[in-house]
Amino acid sequence: MIELALPAGSLETALTAFSHGADAVYFGLKEFSARKGAVNFSIEDLSKIRRYSLENGKKTYITLNTLIDDDSMERVFSILDQISFYQTDGMIIQDLGVANIIRKYYPNLPLHGSTQLAVHTSDGVKVLQDLGFERVVLSRELSMKEIEKIRKECPDVELKVFIHGALCYGFSGLCSASALKCNRSANGGECAQICRSWFRDLQSGKKGYFFSMQDMEAGERLIELNNMGIDSAKVEGRLKSPEYVAAVTEYYRAILDKGYFTKEQQDSIKTTFQRKSSDAYLSYKPDRESLVSVNYPGHLGLYVGKVISEKGKQRVIETEENIENHDGLQYLKSDQNGLLTSEKFSASIVKKDSSFTTLYIDTDMRLQDYKIYKISDSTKREKTPSTNLPLYRKPIDIKVVLDKTAITATYNNISLKKDINLEEAKNKKDINTIFEKAFSESGTSKYTLKSLDLINNSGLDYPFIVPSFLKEFRRNFYELLDSEKIERVKIKEPQAIKEGFTLPNRYLLDSDLPWSIEVKELDGKAYITLPPITFDEKALWSKVLEKIAPYKKVTIGLNNISQVNFAKSHPEYDYFADIYLYLPNRFALELLNNEIPNLIGGYLWFERNSYSHTWPFKPTITNYEPPYFISRTCYRHDALGLPCKGCKRHDDFKISQAPDTFTVKVRDCITVVRRDRN
Repeated sequence: MIELALPAGSLETALTAFSHGADAVYFGLKEFSARKGAVNFSIEDLSKIRRYSLENGKKTYITLNTLIDDDSMERVFSILDQISFYQTDGMIIQDLGVANIIRKYYPNLPLHGSTQLAVHTSDGVKVLQDLGFERVVLSRELSMKEIEKIRKECPDVELKVFIHGALCYGFSGLCSASALKCNRSANGGECAQICRSWFRDLQSGKKGYFFSMQDMEAGERLIELNNMGIDSAKVEGRLKSPEYVAAVTEYYRAILDKGYFTKEQQDSIKTTFQRKSSDAYLSYKPDRESLVSVNYPGHLGLYVGKVISEKGKQRVIETEENIENHDGLQYLKSDQNGLLTSEKFSASIVKKDSSFTTLYIDTDMRLQDYKIYKISDSTKREKTPSTNLPLYRKPIDIKVVLDKTAITATYNNISLKKDINLEEAKNKKDINTIFEKAFSESGTSKYTLKSLDLINNSGLDYPFIVPSFLKEFRRNFYELLDSEKIERVKIKEPQAIKEGFTLPNRYLLDSDLPWSIEVKELDGKAYITLPPITFDEKALWSKVLEKIAPYKKVTIGLNNISQVNFAKSHPEYDYFADIYLYLPNRFALELLNNEIPNLIGGYLWFERNSYSHTWPFKPTITNYEPPYFISRTCYRHDALGLPCKGCKRHDDFKISQAPDTFTVKVRDCITVVRRDRN
């Protein structure tokens, strides 16, 4: 059966998810997590949840899913050393440099490709599989048909699909809005959610949350994914409450185990946190319902009824759902921009009468015909689980050598030796059993016995050891192990192997969009740059080969991990890592350089203007400003509500958000939003 993987922003939330039926949880540590705003896990928390999961048949996945520059790599090595000690069922990775390090130096950590890698085609999955990834989290922008196609074409790798929670407007891993607007990198885990703020369409004058996506709720489509052979289903929400995690877990657990959910289970989700929702891209097709909540970007809640009359501050609600004192409620009202904003209040019941509830609402505003929504349920408070759990203890192989005058215990290169005087025991007991029992009792050590290799060189068949001596020796040995720092893996630095070609000003490679498969000739060289989103790769490669056929030599910019396979199968061309095949650190370039025969250059990750350490070759530093958003959601249809019928699939719009103006280009249902250059 498909695995149900829930978010865990804290140890408490992880335990809540497990207690309500989750098969797995995913979480970040205190650093390098795409959700820095979550509580996240300490190393002690990791130790506890690792032991809990092993003892209860659960899985844990650690997210190290941000881009990481050279200056932070030493800290990454230290974190990986510790994770390697405790182990995990999967490392969810975005940064190709971190993936490079893990596969070389931490082979006990399974690699899982993050959705931030923007893998949306079979070629992308196959490239990651070749790089040693055991599982790939597919982009959120895929339809059921597209997911099924990938499943059939990639049968030997695990696939994980997003099924519930908040959606980003920007395509997975390609959003730059937060970095450009607020200097808070989404790919660094600090997204400011610019997509949840409002803009003005300059043509119509309309104001709206044009990029605020509805939430996703796959519902019973989870059964289809299970039948398709998808390995894992992912729920978003590491910033959400334990109540949210409990409600969502129960909802999808019921669907998997019983084939259906109850109204109460769905209502619990709406109450704890949910915007207007749909199954999002799973049913992707033209003229679908809008995926954007243009008028209101926040938690909507469960509709409970409408105000039908009011007297003073007492309002009568014709209720469709029960209201109790202290329930969290809200209504939506228009602000000065004509957009909706919420007014939240706690339920204060004056009277209940059948399907009518009279509430005291402390406002002078007229609320006749206003809709009331429940945004928290006072009767459902998730009991905080105890986090006083035993710590994980690493099972180790211990070698003990027993001489007539000494005893030595060894693990790896750490040894403890003590003098001892042995004699034949009067009671003939098996010496192996005695030592195994003694070393199995490791107390509070972070180690415990896995196997014991006892070598008896004492010349005695049944050597007698005073029990108190053996107990003290065992304790001293485990204390010695605990005093040693977790062994540091020695990372071999990349070597400079060539100078590296300095690429042109990146703006010169743009066309109508921030890439171009029309050949650009600059300083005697011919360039094309590939799109970061390609759903029909066969058609793309056919067109690319047609465009470059007249040229003896062409340099091709790669913008998605899926395009590595084309480069490997066509060594007759030169290649460079373009702006969306991110180069945040030297290890990422080392990986790509080893994979691509003719990689002659690459742009440094555009959020950085300098780098340190030795790289395989020098990356080109660019002051290029990429689009705010690249999205599979159509601005024309989803934001402005215009019909698909009659659309030429080629439209330009102007929008503003003080002090900036933007050009919105819609090309073949893909939206690109770019700030205008002054």
